[in-house]
Amino acid sequence: MIPPVQSPMTVADYCAAMDRNEIAPNNEYQRSDKVWPPAARSFFIETILLGYPSPKIFLFQKTDLKSKKTVKEIVDGQQRSKTIHEFFHNRMSLSKRSEIETARGKTYDQLDDHLKGRFLTYQLSIDLFVSVSTAEIRQAFRRLNSYTVPLNPEELRHADYQGEFKWFVYQLTRDYEESILHLGVLTEKHIVRMQDTKLFAECIHALIHGVKTTRPKDLDNLYKEFDKEFPPAEAIRARLEQAMGFITDLPEIHNGPLMKPHVFYALLLAVSHSLAPTEPLGDVFDAPTQFVFDRNVAVTNLTALAEALEVDSPEEKFVPFVLACASKTNVDTQRKTRIQWLGKALQSSLL
Repeated sequence: MIPPVQSPMTVADYCAAMDRNEIAPNNEYQRSDKVWPPAARSFFIETILLGYPSPKIFLFQKTDLKSKKTVKEIVDGQQRSKTIHEFFHNRMSLSKRSEIETARGKTYDQLDDHLKGRFLTYQLSIDLFVSVSTAEIRQAFRRLNSYTVPLNPEELRHADYQGEFKWFVYQLTRDYEESILHLGVLTEKHIVRMQDTKLFAECIHALIHGVKTTRPKDLDNLYKEFDKEFPPAEAIRARLEQAMGFITDLPEIHNGPLMKPHVFYALLLAVSHSLAPTEPLGDVFDAPTQFVFDRNVAVTNLTALAEALEVDSPEEKFVPFVLACASKTNVDTQRKTRIQWLGKALQSSLL
């Protein structure tokens, strides 16, 4: 097989070629008949406007012997191509929650000249297959997919769902990515594989449905339930912002055993429920109606729990907490025990 030719094109040239029908979709190659929702299309255009790289587009050049015309069929990248073309022709607008403030809710014509220029001159990475058969293209993609690292449940979920909840969680991870790294909760490698996405999704699941044993199917259902709209978005965003700020202001416990993901999950919920009691967590522990935070008490108690997790023989009174942190980390009973202990540690009733 003749290798594909790297043939980058600007967005302006690519859209002009689509207008002339020199580049056209071929639905036989379409791997999914799902149409990107507005949030996903807006995100892709923002990627271009911000200058971030985007996946390659693969084209297959064919020549009609009768008409003597050459057409480049879109083998991979049809949704991206359609999105670019529609924005180019003002048939879609960006999200009103776009990261680019000056572009929120706007079509191409409504952008300022700087952003228009960035869009039109953006270089699309394109591989062009020439003088090959359809069978060879099919085999090339089979081989390409054989070397791809299998997607984990979080990556699959974010590929399948493109609605409100997916983009809400995505924005949370953007907002707290540096904090999660600084606190020592996850590493760069974990974040690349979207483990921060899993962490926040599980916390949101608990804030809505209570603390449960969450399996991949449960998180799938959460994304599905709020795919079209996510009414509690602002309330949950404010709650998590408050809890994250609280934990960030306790450097004494950072980069320690309380920052392990399964313990941090419990700490985040314990802090949130203490600061603003919420019904879904009411069966875990009774939060005071007016939480009075004593920093010295909280740091002393949380430090004692952290030390109990690090020693070979913890004090007897801490053994239930240690056992809950050591095994069955995703089971509801262990999760509730951890949250109860951490909730007490924030008050004055632990030591």
